[in-house]
Amino acid sequence: MTMKLGGGSQPILTPKGWLMLYHGVAPHDVVGIYRTLWALLDAENPARILRNEDQTPLLECNPQLSSHIADKRYLQNVVFTTGIVDAGDHYIVASGEDDLACRITHIPKSTFA
Repeated sequence: MTMKLGGGSQPILTPKGWLMLYHGVAPHDVVGIYRTLWALLDAENPARILRNEDQTPLLECNPQLSSHIADKRYLQNVVFTTGIVDAGDHYIVASGEDDLACRITHIPKSTFA
């Protein structure tokens, strides 16, 4: 998949290493399609990538979430993750949706196994 990569949430230390959420932008129209991807970095040496999930997005835009304000939409296909918090058996992930709304997603820790 050809895309640009960019920042996302702050890295979070897990028992398996540093979990990092970032965005990938696939070419499409003027802006592109923004998706949240993830990587797991070595806890002792974060320059060492243990796993990089850049083919299957963790989060994609969900137009249903902002359908009630669709008349204000000027972008499409954009989900931009900005934060992550450990919440026990899952993570709470904060993202922007089409630059119109905030999105909170609960993701089971098993997703990153």
